[in-house]
Amino acid sequence: MKQLTDDHVLFINASQNRNGNTARIGKQLITTPHYQQLNLVDYKIYQIGQAFSDDQFAEVVDQIQQASHLILGIPVYWHAMSGCLKVLLERLSQMDNPEKISVFVQDADPSETEGPTKNIVRRFANVLGMDYQEI
Repeated sequence: MKQLTDDHVLFINASQNRNGNTARIGKQLITTPHYQQLNLVDYKIYQIGQAFSDDQFAEVVDQIQQASHLILGIPVYWHAMSGCLKVLLERLSQMDNPEKISVFVQDADPSETEGPTKNIVRRFANVLGMDYQEI
């Protein structure tokens, strides 16, 4: 695996486990001292079109907009990315985002899901004008 070093890296852990395999792999890949981990499981982010007073999307966006490089750690549940990450990407598609984005897929056997999952993120990056960097 390629080691990543960059300033202002935000690692978004899309796992239900704050300190599980996805977090462990993120710690191995990201070597910059400015790296921060955001665990999606700690935030309530509602789907596009829903408006609830306890929505914490703005808190997540504040952290994302401070980053120069966004790294998504994606565990695979039922052959696809986690639902909380999909909701976040849909909401982020309407915002200004960091310049760079990378992704890694964590699964017992990611051979069938890694390609399609990375393609979604690659397309997301392309639409938003972000530089997709392979890990």
